[in-house]
Amino acid sequence: MSHTSPPFVLRSGVDLVVIDRIERSLARYGDAFVAKVFTRAEAAHCTRRPRPAPSYAARFAAKEAVMKVLGKGVFTIPFTAIEIGADADGRPTVTLHGKAKERADEIGLVSLDLSMSHDGGMAMAFAVGYMRG
Repeated sequence: MSHTSPPFVLRSGVDLVVIDRIERSLARYGDAFVAKVFTRAEAAHCTRRPRPAPSYAARFAAKEAVMKVLGKGVFTIPFTAIEIGADADGRPTVTLHGKAKERADEIGLVSLDLSMSHDGGMAMAFAVGYMRG
């Protein structure tokens, strides 16, 4: 049997966040926490919500899930290098900047899909990355 590389390699990442944890960080550190973890566009999106913490928590989880796809963590990739947005239909999007983009290029990342949700005091995200084989 010959061993050939598949045309694509799949990587996934998942993360779960307690919303109260993010709410406490927002209360304790305020703008400093937001600036360290979120882009201006993400902060603008979340602060438009009646209760911003669940949206911030879902984006926090999404960033962690994307880091797992990239195979690197917060000591290598800053949170703000991963930007979570939404397309016209509300589907989550990921834009990579700086070190996150460099890592994506290094591993041959072709596309990245993301799903996020929050309920019952928890927020979660699941990311799937497709790399060239």
